[in-house]
Amino acid sequence: MNEDDRARAAALLRRTVRRDRLPGVSVRVVDRAGTVYADAFGSRDLAGNRPASPDTLYGVGSVTKSVTALALAQLRAAGMLDFDDPVSTHLDVDLGGDDDEPVRLGHLLSHTSGLPSLGTSEALIGRRLRRSTDTIALSSRDDVRAHVEDAVAGGERVAPPGERFAYSNEGYVLLGDVIEANTGREYGRYVAEHVLEPLGLDRATFDDAAFAMDDDHATLYLHEDDDTVAASVPTRELSRPAGGLFASVDHLGRYARLFLNEGTLDGREVVSPATAAALTEGRVDTPSGPYGYGWRTREACGHDLVGHSGSIAVSSAYVGFSREADLGVAVAANSAPDYPLVRLGEAVFACALGADPAEAVPFVERRRRFDRLTGEYAAYRGLQRAYVARDGGGLRLELAGPLGGESLPLVGTDDPHTFHTPNEAGESVPVEFRVGDDADGRDGRDDPSGGGRGPRVDLLYDRWHLHKVADERAGRE
Repeated sequence: MNEDDRARAAALLRRTVRRDRLPGVSVRVVDRAGTVYADAFGSRDLAGNRPASPDTLYGVGSVTKSVTALALAQLRAAGMLDFDDPVSTHLDVDLGGDDDEPVRLGHLLSHTSGLPSLGTSEALIGRRLRRSTDTIALSSRDDVRAHVEDAVAGGERVAPPGERFAYSNEGYVLLGDVIEANTGREYGRYVAEHVLEPLGLDRATFDDAAFAMDDDHATLYLHEDDDTVAASVPTRELSRPAGGLFASVDHLGRYARLFLNEGTLDGREVVSPATAAALTEGRVDTPSGPYGYGWRTREACGHDLVGHSGSIAVSSAYVGFSREADLGVAVAANSAPDYPLVRLGEAVFACALGADPAEAVPFVERRRRFDRLTGEYAAYRGLQRAYVARDGGGLRLELAGPLGGESLPLVGTDDPHTFHTPNEAGESVPVEFRVGDDADGRDGRDDPSGGGRGPRVDLLYDRWHLHKVADERAGRE
């Protein structure tokens, strides 16, 4: 990365901190040899205004799944298990299936057991954050296994084993039990001794007390209505293998380098090249790209980017790498935006390649475009008004006038500024936005909504010609 690339990444991350109310964000970009960029923005603790750093510890959530998979791969290499083994070979648990195709370890690793998420991680996080009022028995391993077996008996399976991707934290909880059953060691201790320590991740931990005592740990924050409030650490002893690791982007960068170097880091082989490749190989198609064993492959800037996001509601992270580009990216934040942090990782990856993320990353382009289109609109003399707001992954048009209003979903087309919406007869009605010079021939200096901050935006729908008069992004960039 040259200075322009670093400046572009820094500008992107500063905007993200402001826009998404993330107290702090840390980033590290690596290649096979080491670090090519590391920085941090904002605060690891708002009350003390302590700055975040690349060494700040965060809760990395489901990034942990790839660590669990790596530990299991080590046991497979030692001849202690095989990924084709039925789960029942190692654990006394009934996951259904049949004699021809029981649920195997590989099914749990690739989320193809046929069981969907059963809510255990969400419930445990909610309890620690005092946001959950359920009384489901989830206080012991026996409780968790009974919860899973009851779901199997109750018909919660969505497909036979191996046929469909269905993300399941519970599957990785069971995989942690498999590690313990085969090693006689507690999951966190085994992973520390055989994965974290060999990689030099000396401060990475599953222990919330060790995290809290670390001199450079993040205070974690929950988005609550329009406020950002400090929260307790939602430790989940029962689901550590699914998402319990605390680590820094320095740690995650070293982890990415392990896979850039095909299983070896700083001259020490942690897993063989064949095992490293097997862990990341796609096993099942998903809408976001092939999923392997704790890793997902996405297309980013014309390259395969292998990685995983994680969130524990008050902290989030992403680590990814591209062997063909010889780059790895790690980002972490002490809160969780309304999107997985892979999106931010892809944007940093684009910067590292010398590209403008607003042009190279669909998420960033779409987000900036929607920022421009959302807000309040008014017709001539304000006799009819409209509001364009985000609605999930799309937009919604709300009309309001003297004779009432209506709410309309906007469906995109090949043209980024043209949408359509169905009327009561099921007919498709066009909705057109005109931006900048296309809006009555006037540029952003005539923009009544932002004092020249951005281009003028007009909206044409049915009989109405509306002009943007206020930006929905109050206080944001």
